[in-house]
Amino acid sequence: MSQNTKEKELSTRISELETKIKKLQSRKRYGLVWEDNPEQVFELCKEQLPVLAEDTKKEILTEQENPVNILIEGDNYHSLSVLNYTHKGKIDGVYIDPPYNTGNQDFIYNDRFVDKEDAYRHSKWIGFMAKRLNLAKQLLTKSGVLFISINDIELSQLKLLCDEIFGEKNVEVMIWYKIPEEGTAGQGKMKITHRFRLDHEYILVCYKDRNSLKFNKPLRLKKTKNQYKLS
Repeated sequence: MSQNTKEKELSTRISELETKIKKLQSRKRYGLVWEDNPEQVFELCKEQLPVLAEDTKKEILTEQENPVNILIEGDNYHSLSVLNYTHKGKIDGVYIDPPYNTGNQDFIYNDRFVDKEDAYRHSKWIGFMAKRLNLAKQLLTKSGVLFISINDIELSQLKLLCDEIFGEKNVEVMIWYKIPEEGTAGQGKMKITHRFRLDHEYILVCYKDRNSLKFNKPLRLKKTKNQYKLS
């Protein structure tokens, strides 16, 4: 091999290495990283536009002067895609209750349940949520807000994901108390499945633009002697 050939090869390798270094330097140094697995409904929507079909048999007749409400039955990605053609930037509030990814047949990905042994369980869930949250954000008005119910299994990942999509300053976390599945709170009838009793879950509050939303003053209720008392 001639000296010129060696120098050309060395120059090419150096150039490739410099390119890789620039790519690494341009990456975010902090954030959520996941393996994005293909999702059938996402790929299908690239080729075929989802269309809503009215089922007149299920129509509920009301007074004509009242607003019309629509119930959409179908895949949530399809529904969000369709709504972005008709209601983009027009929705004031969205509430979603996604699968908690417990591994107990509560989360379907590509028409199959994702179980606890799936090595890509969390990556599939994050990818699933990311696609839908991006669509939901586009539906919101400037002062719109999105509420997401979740428990501790995916709370940390979801918070980072929402920080990335909505911006960290536009995301808050609420804690809400839930009544245990077995027995009444405080009566010791709850089935013990954790080291600590879990009697709360979370709601992530995601603003399109936090500074554009103004809440009304909370309604103050008159205190009663039974308030806070367990029944």
